[in-house]
Amino acid sequence: MKPRRAVVAGAGIAGLTAAYRLQQAGWAVEVFESEPRAGGRVETIRQHGYCIDTGATAFAARYPIATQLAKELGLSIVDTAPYLGVYRDGRIRLLRLDRLIRSGLRTDVLALSTKLRLARVVFDVARASLRGMLSYDDLRAAAPLDTETARDYIRRLAGDEADAYLGEPITRALLLANSDKVSRVELMSGLVNAVAGRLSTLAGGQAAIIDALLSRVHSVHLNSPVLVLTESADGVRLGYRDPDGITKIAEADACVVATPLPVAATICTQAKTQLDPLNNALRFTQAINVAIGTTRPADTPAFLVQLPTTEDPEICMIIVENNKAPDRAPAGHGLLSVCWEMSAAAAWTQRCDDELVERALQTVLRLFPELRGTIDFTYVRRWPVALPQTRIGVYQRIAEFTSNIDPASRIQFAGDYLSQTGQNTAVAWGNRAAANLDRHHGRSIQTKREEFAHG
Repeated sequence: MKPRRAVVAGAGIAGLTAAYRLQQAGWAVEVFESEPRAGGRVETIRQHGYCIDTGATAFAARYPIATQLAKELGLSIVDTAPYLGVYRDGRIRLLRLDRLIRSGLRTDVLALSTKLRLARVVFDVARASLRGMLSYDDLRAAAPLDTETARDYIRRLAGDEADAYLGEPITRALLLANSDKVSRVELMSGLVNAVAGRLSTLAGGQAAIIDALLSRVHSVHLNSPVLVLTESADGVRLGYRDPDGITKIAEADACVVATPLPVAATICTQAKTQLDPLNNALRFTQAINVAIGTTRPADTPAFLVQLPTTEDPEICMIIVENNKAPDRAPAGHGLLSVCWEMSAAAAWTQRCDDELVERALQTVLRLFPELRGTIDFTYVRRWPVALPQTRIGVYQRIAEFTSNIDPASRIQFAGDYLSQTGQNTAVAWGNRAAANLDRHHGRSIQTKREEFAHG
């Protein structure tokens, strides 16, 4: 008996996870990717001894599903330095992620009166978490909280200073967006994430998980964008354009759509009614990442320095890559990743690389003047489609969409736009899509043989 056949649209971490799980269940799988490389927003560049994560940068402690996949694939997971920095009034104030409550009480980044007012936020977030409303990979239950921006929420409960030096640094680190541009759900979930107390990364770069999946998934077609997908009673038809520009058809028993949401809405015409409300509500931001290599490391133990808008309206954070993992820079060297806020990225994206590097260095040398004259490497990465911008109301649309996914459909969806964006969400929904298809359309060959043997 022939194995069931599946096609997967999109070779990011969600699509590759779904393909890997389906193969494990005995399916024959083909993956179609429009770009010349797999991985989506998980990308690692290696040049001149530097190892640069240009997109996804770390695993949070609340990434158990992604972490489990990495372990299953035999990858080495390295804890980052435990220090987080917040820049205020010309100085980096340090917080320890593994002792966040204690260091938060002691820090001078916030006034005592603001800390006391933040107790209302802590109580509110803890209550929502205990009620199961802030499950990281499935935030459908958070829809009732999706009523105001992160800025309005934290200012209402704790004041302007709490937004400027706590709320906004969190939203800028999570989504490269100011707190007035995203739902309070992002801030509440981010606070739960922070209290978990640990961040980790993959040895050799975050794209190690992509390389490991590619080594196991048998058939991945690059430069092969999916054009249309239709479902019938007994299968699916996927139209794609091959690298030579020829339009072809792949027929299969089922499909996982793991493309960005706008692409899914374009190719899945039969699901237009289901996809359009979410696609019309959710917008994707642009991003710019400038990597700067230095002949000596910066004088900070922090792996991440957050910059509030009041300190820098354009640069939202600097990742100290050599403190994230020692293999990110040659011995004795340093590596910094400078990340733009979404509006600044849109305004700067057409500028030449030299201008972007010059602007990044202005902020780097303001924070780390000891690095002047030590720059020996730069790399610029622009992301035309970066992160979902979860404005007010988007989580309500996400809840509607995910609640209406038919687990018995031959077309399943996967991607990090289905909950709070991140690698864990992408892996979780890749797993879920594959499990739905196998449960409803793909019993294993062994099971079929046993059924046949027993009449």
